[in-house]
Amino acid sequence: MTRRFYDLLIALEALAGGALSRARELGFSGVGAAVRVSRLLHSPHRVLELLSDVRKLGEEEGVDVVTRLVIDTPLREGQVKALLRRWRRRFEVISAYSVGRRLTAFACRDSRIDVVTLIPGAELMRGDLMYIRTLEKRVELLLAPLHDEELRRRAEVMAEYARFVELLKRKGLAGYVVFSSGASSSRTLRDPRSMAALLHVLGLNHEEALDAVSTNPLSLVRENRDKLAGIVPVRGVRVLGKDEELGEE
Repeated sequence: MTRRFYDLLIALEALAGGALSRARELGFSGVGAAVRVSRLLHSPHRVLELLSDVRKLGEEEGVDVVTRLVIDTPLREGQVKALLRRWRRRFEVISAYSVGRRLTAFACRDSRIDVVTLIPGAELMRGDLMYIRTLEKRVELLLAPLHDEELRRRAEVMAEYARFVELLKRKGLAGYVVFSSGASSSRTLRDPRSMAALLHVLGLNHEEALDAVSTNPLSLVRENRDKLAGIVPVRGVRVLGKDEELGEE
C-alpha cells in the first residue's frame, strides 16, 4: 500500500512563504494550514484570504491543503464555545493545545475539537482518555519543541514524549496518535519517514509510527470533510448518493 503522508500542523504564513513547496519535496501529500486563534480574531478577513491563496497554491503544487484552527492559549470555556459556534464550519480541523487543565479537559470532551495537542508538562486524566477513545479524537505530538537549541531541554522533551507514548499505548490509543512538525518555517520541516523513525524510538512500533504521519491524520481529514459536506451527519451514519447502492455485508 502506498502511503499518503500528512503534516497536519504547519503555520499558514510559512506555507505561503515557501514551506508548501518544501513539504512536497519532502514527500508529503497533504499539509495542515494552521491558524492560531489570536491571529484569526485579530484579522479574520486577512486570514481567510491567505487560506484561499494557500489552497490555490496547493492545487498548483499537487498538495492537499487542510484548513486548521489552533486554540493555543488558555481561553475560558465560554470563549471557546463561542469560537466553535462561529468557526467550526469554516475549518476542516480544529485543535487545542493542552495549556492548562480546564482547556485540556474541555478539548477532550467536546466533539467539535478534533485534535488534542500535548505539550511538555501536560497531563491526561482517566476521563480525558475515555473521551478520546469514545469520540475518536487524535492526540498530537509536535516535532517543534525538539528543535530547542539547549540539549538538556531537548532531552527533557524526549522523556516527556516517551511518557505520553507509553500511556497511549497502554490505554490502547496508539491508533489515535498524530505526529506533526508544528513548523513555523520551511527550515524546521522534516521528511515523514524520519519523523516516523523518531516516534519508533519513543515507543511506537514501526507501523504505528508510520500511521501517525499518514493514516491517522488522513482518516480524520476525510471524516471531517464528509461531515462538513453533510455526507456523515453523525458518527457512524453515512448518507448515500443516488448512484450508491446498499450492499450486503
